[in-house]
Amino acid sequence: MAEHTRESLIEKARELALRQDGPLTRDDFIKLTGISRYFIEQQFPDRGWRELADLAGISSHPSAHGRFSNEDLLADFHSLVKKTGRIPSLRQFNVYSKFSSSAIIRRFGGIRGILKPYKEWLMENEPDSPYVELVATKSRHELPGAPRTSQVKIIAPSPEWSKKDGVVYGAPLSFRGLRHAPVNEQGVVYLFGMVAYELGLIVESVQAAFPDCEAKRCVDSRRNFWQRVRIEFEYLSSHFKSHGHDTQRCDLIVCWDHDWADCPLEVIELRSVIDKLEA
Repeated sequence: MAEHTRESLIEKARELALRQDGPLTRDDFIKLTGISRYFIEQQFPDRGWRELADLAGISSHPSAHGRFSNEDLLADFHSLVKKTGRIPSLRQFNVYSKFSSSAIIRRFGGIRGILKPYKEWLMENEPDSPYVELVATKSRHELPGAPRTSQVKIIAPSPEWSKKDGVVYGAPLSFRGLRHAPVNEQGVVYLFGMVAYELGLIVESVQAAFPDCEAKRCVDSRRNFWQRVRIEFEYLSSHFKSHGHDTQRCDLIVCWDHDWADCPLEVIELRSVIDKLEA
């Protein structure tokens, strides 16, 4: 199986840019190659697509040159909220907006970061808008974490209560339909199913025997060629080793937390994936 490398991605980007009518965007590249955004960010961890584009000598999206104000960006964001009736994801913004989502990331730090200035924009321009309440109740990231004793006075006997019988939940998450972070392998499987498409994977089967899952991913978008990927689910990536699994019979580990520094296999850490999808 011919695997993509940093060099092959740079060369592919150059090739596509020569055939593109206008600047080649990240979404163009993903659509034309079938390579996922997550894989790009794995290969170019500093700046993701922008790093790849710079190394390939590709010019930026026109909106990246700053010829518009934050007011312009917020007004366009508002038009998209009205169109969809909800706070859009970065993917939706890229599809429907005249600006690139990189503008939101660069100026506000992502969707989470734009919510406060968007609410201020609403209060100034459309104070009676029903979307004021929508922004106020937005996402999981407004949920408070566990209080720190250095910040607040703890009035309970202990800042951490003793565990009792019953279900134990992960940290508050509220990612799409999942209220809490996984605490076991089953939670990892469920979360993977929610984001598999965005990872560029098509699932063929899931089973109890090793490896847990067989999927396919596109390796040549021009000819629409796909290849098999054997996947093992683990809560921690190091569990693959402690469970005694054979690395020769698996291509990819999907886990919640990647804690195996010298892992010889490709690893998808879902904790990082949802942070990027929610950015």
